[in-house]
Amino acid sequence: MRISYRHIKRYKEIAQVMVKYGFSFIIERINKEGSGSKIDVSSSEPKDDIKNMTSGQRLRLALQELGPTYIKMGQILSTRRDLLDQDMIDELVKLRDDVETFDTDVAMAIIEEETGRNIEEIFSEFDKEPIAAASIGQVYNAVLKDGEKVVIKVQRPYIEETIKSDLEILKRVSGSIQDIIKDYNIDMKEMLEELSSQLLRELDYNFEAVNAVKMKRIFQNSDEVYIPEIHMEYTTKRVLIMERIEGIKLSDIDLIREKGWDTKKIAHIGVKAFLRQVFDFGFFHADQHPGNIFVLSESQIAYIDFGMIGMVDNRTLNFLNKFALAASEKNVDKIVRVLTEIDAIGEETDIDGFKGEMLYMIHYYYDIPLERISIGTVLNEIFRFFRKYKITMPPQLITLAKTIITLEGTARTLDPEFSAREISKAFIKNYYKSRINPKNIAMETKGNIEDILLDLKNLPKQIKNVLKIIEKNNVKISVEEVKMTRIEDCLKELTTQMTMALVLASIIVGSSLIIASPNIERNIGIKYMAIAGFFISFIIGLILVIEIVKVKIKKR
Repeated sequence: MRISYRHIKRYKEIAQVMVKYGFSFIIERINKEGSGSKIDVSSSEPKDDIKNMTSGQRLRLALQELGPTYIKMGQILSTRRDLLDQDMIDELVKLRDDVETFDTDVAMAIIEEETGRNIEEIFSEFDKEPIAAASIGQVYNAVLKDGEKVVIKVQRPYIEETIKSDLEILKRVSGSIQDIIKDYNIDMKEMLEELSSQLLRELDYNFEAVNAVKMKRIFQNSDEVYIPEIHMEYTTKRVLIMERIEGIKLSDIDLIREKGWDTKKIAHIGVKAFLRQVFDFGFFHADQHPGNIFVLSESQIAYIDFGMIGMVDNRTLNFLNKFALAASEKNVDKIVRVLTEIDAIGEETDIDGFKGEMLYMIHYYYDIPLERISIGTVLNEIFRFFRKYKITMPPQLITLAKTIITLEGTARTLDPEFSAREISKAFIKNYYKSRINPKNIAMETKGNIEDILLDLKNLPKQIKNVLKIIEKNNVKISVEEVKMTRIEDCLKELTTQMTMALVLASIIVGSSLIIASPNIERNIGIKYMAIAGFFISFIIGLILVIEIVKVKIKKR
């Protein structure tokens, strides 16, 4: 599928950046597949300083130069430890929204257009100097008419069109990219769908507003966690107005210590708040880096930026518990059974190899005191095994693991002595507290009974349908061959070549018989027809040779 004409200019810009940073092989593959406009990469060589960089460094710089869509995609990919190696992730997490600010007059016009009111009707003060500029939006300070201090997020003009255009280009060339990354456990189409969904959600500030409102409801009676108020009456798809938080960013650890606040206590509050979100509500803030957490006092923190949210269900929590118990028992067979239950193990998984490496890792960490273990290190090691043996994890579990790794890093910033023991103890305590909660037991029992009754109710109908199909002799067996598509392509190529060869042979034989005829001298037209036949056969033969050479080059 070729890139449409309206995206050609943008595609060429992307291709030039990719070539600049040493990814010309991707453009060459797209050129061969014919899914994009032909780009000449033969004379393009990256500079020496770029050649000396690692793949991760070159990818980060390329994404940074390609703009908002690719910066945001890189940031999302930096959370996918199940897909990328650690050195690649270490580079992608450095991606920052270092983008140019857009004109404040444009931002004010967007606010007025979205809210249907003049700036003066909503705000008594509006600071025209943006306090932050990100890939998707820009942030301003303001004061409402009632005197409340707020922050305003305004979406960049034309950002939605730019992102949709970039996503369309990626979808068109995804087949070519899939061929390049075929040795990795990455389904390009599925990954693009996931990236598209997340990016398009971030383009609608209503999603973030709803997430914030739900999070505020979770902590409405808490004295330890504060969630800013969202002004829904002014919030739209492109504008978000939120209460301004007056506190110290968790990243400013020196200022927190200058205040004399107990950083260990603050770390404990953060861990407790996260576990409450996971176990009590199955809904958690999934971007808990120090820049998104404010410290209001040594006994209270506040969250901001609710664009990235994780959700976890009882099935996932049960899986984690079973996995942890199997690991503590050094039972790798049980680990494989648990992974099979959630369809994580595919046909390509080398189960014996996985068991061997998993057993080695368990023995390595088993006797190390918890105080000396980093959860991030252990999870990264597990994800490395999963990538190597092509084990696919549910997205919600990946988000949960990524958040735990971030949370541990944040907690260690506050308390260098923070250990895995504290998270592990709290995790186990909350899990079993949730499991033995009479309300949860009653709800789970009720759900199980409803499922059984529904299955029993539908069983006679399902049996009746099966018997009808058998009676009408409509039973069909579908056999899917993994490489059938490739076989089809080979057969098409072979059929085309054979047809051309038969036509070529027919023309040569026919022309030879005409030339050999004793009557040829009597009719000059027949003589020229024979010569024309030889000329046509030469052309067909030349085309046939070119086609065969093209197929061989493509296979290489």
